[in-house]
Amino acid sequence: VQFVKTHFPERRGTPQFRCCRAVLLVRNPFDAIESFYNLMMTGTHTQNISQEIRDKATKYWEEFAVKEIRVWTNFHKYWLEQQIPILLVRYEDLIREPAKVMSRVVQFVLEINDMGSFFGERIDRCIKEQQEIERLGSYKPRSGGIGKSLAKYSPELIEKMKAEGFEEILEALHYGDLLNKPVEEWSKLPFLPEHAMEFESSQDFIVVNQGNLSRTEKESTKWGMVKKELGIIGEQCNCAQCKAKRAGKDDNGENDKEC
Repeated sequence: VQFVKTHFPERRGTPQFRCCRAVLLVRNPFDAIESFYNLMMTGTHTQNISQEIRDKATKYWEEFAVKEIRVWTNFHKYWLEQQIPILLVRYEDLIREPAKVMSRVVQFVLEINDMGSFFGERIDRCIKEQQEIERLGSYKPRSGGIGKSLAKYSPELIEKMKAEGFEEILEALHYGDLLNKPVEEWSKLPFLPEHAMEFESSQDFIVVNQGNLSRTEKESTKWGMVKKELGIIGEQCNCAQCKAKRAGKDDNGENDKEC
């Protein structure tokens, strides 16, 4: 079994390859979009934007959120329409019950019904090792809380996002009427049956990294220009992506425009 991580069709980055099974890891769009915004503005997975910058960047944030909900919707629509075996895994289930979710992933990938102790012990070990890394602080990502980002979206912004038609996909991913619930209840989101959901299939394989992207020029943000205007960076951006470009190590030319 060979795993290939891919962001397609949001972006490419690897050669085309045949895929016979896929694990689709999803997250509710409000937390996902705000997390990506933090990543692009700070260049890290561990820092948050200051309130001062947030206040200055309101216009950019709202434009970004509307563009990203289109990308989020089209990305998930693509995978839900594929006819290979797909296992739906929600981030919200993974962080609450990591062992049960990962057991389901292993069963799906290896096409087995009985996990036995071999895989169970290794899953437990991996989870404990990751928890120890985070405890020691050598790599401590931003909070992965559920629904904590909703306060960053004004009611007007949410209405603009709804106009992009994402609610049908939200339902298909079994988030249901998430927006009609108090954010305090988001952490009590019912688990998927058996902590993941498998979709029926009719094809043996698909070719990934072939076809149109869900992020077009219209949905792209020139982060270098935005951060310069906000005074976050000087003339030269030092995020990992821009450093790689200057060193000639960009990802197959897919992102050769300014960040």
